[in-house]
Amino acid sequence: MKSILLNPITYWLRWLYTKWKLEFKYRGRHLYIEYMAEISDCKFGDYNAIYKFARLQSVEFSDFGTVGRNAQVHNTRIGKFSGIGPFSFVGLAEHPSSVFVSPHPLFYSTLGQSSGLVIVEKDLFQEYETTYIGNDVWIGNASSIKQGVTIGDGAIVAAGSVVTKNVEPYSIVGGVPAKLIRYRFTKEQIEFLLRFKWWDEDLEWIKANKDLFLNIEHFQAKYDTERR
Repeated sequence: MKSILLNPITYWLRWLYTKWKLEFKYRGRHLYIEYMAEISDCKFGDYNAIYKFARLQSVEFSDFGTVGRNAQVHNTRIGKFSGIGPFSFVGLAEHPSSVFVSPHPLFYSTLGQSSGLVIVEKDLFQEYETTYIGNDVWIGNASSIKQGVTIGDGAIVAAGSVVTKNVEPYSIVGGVPAKLIRYRFTKEQIEFLLRFKWWDEDLEWIKANKDLFLNIEHFQAKYDTERR
């Protein structure tokens, strides 16, 4: 029986069934799922794209979110217009690093990570905290985002970074562990964008204003006075 469940054809059929089921459930909302993406217990908005071999579990999307090839995302809430680059890891399980004699989940988890073996009666360590990714966020290729972290609106995580703490809105962070490199815009421009919340506008508004997105100064000059 186990060999049947692990058969490549079985994996493919399971992926195809999940793809058809989700695309039917979200019909009219432009959900795009590529080959062999694993999706479990997820919610989608409009125009979401999940690329090849991505693995998603307990993820909630807003509109226009993307997850790149071979990325893994767990227990995460993703804002509008945000993307996660290929081979990134977001919100994966935490392991105890002190007090516990061993970090192996056999001693604190009932999830059965050791081939289904469970020796504890209840969960003794919180493996997952919800991770929050704001609106208009880009997480670069092969980055790791610790579970429970909040990535602020407009932030960028440089490729290959390891994020262990919250990231401020419209900041660029990078490195291992990730540190502030710089802010994307001036303090006044950031305050304007956070107040404006352009990602809450409808698609027709965005299409009509697409040229203004090429320059923050032009964007602010047109709309800052109107929104005060």
